Amino acid sequence: MYCAYCGTQIQDGQGFCTRCGRAVAAPGAFNTAAAQPPVTATPAIPATSPQPAQWSPSAPSISTVPAGYAAVAPQSRLACNLRTLGILWIVGSALRMIPALGMLFLGRMGFLFMPMPVRAFVLPIMGGLGLFLTVACVAGIAAGWGLLERRPWARTLAVVLGCMALIDFPFGTALGIYTLWVLLSPGADAEYERIARGRIGH
Repeated sequence: MYCAYCGTQIQDGQGFCTRCGRAVAAPGAFNTAAAQPPVTATPAIPATSPQPAQWSPSAPSISTVPAGYAAVAPQSRLACNLRTLGILWIVGSALRMIPALGMLFLGRMGFLFMPMPVRAFVLPIMGGLGLFLTVACVAGIAAGWGLLERRPWARTLAVVLGCMALIDFPFGTALGIYTLWVLLSPGADAEYERIARGRIGH
């Protein structure tokens, strides 16, 4: 029998090699330690668990409105200015009613100091102008009231009066421009019709 490590001959019953000093296996036994290659332990791979989603600047936010509050859409030009426009037409027309009635009165009764031929020419003009202004003031008050009450006909009347008021510089011009800016804005006709229908429905 020979040593499995250094090849030295070993006598029967000898437990150790006389040359290398290693233990001698029994006859017929298989030295598994020498035959098997060394096993290298592999590190265990930890089980992967789902990672929480991370926020990034490009990720869309779920909601930017605090809980308990509803997002409010911005009001249109018509909705923001309709009440103010109605009040201006009522106040402006009421103030202009004073000189209109004065001209109407003078056209019927006044200018007694003038010669008859002159009076015959001036009084009809003065009376007609006073009558026209009085009717226009009444129409302006009606338009203002109709806008406040959201009447269907009030928008058309206010647009017509606004165009006529452009020649009355400076206050009438300003009111006319403001009227057309509000009532002729994009989509104002459909929006006013919808508001008027809702008002009538209530």
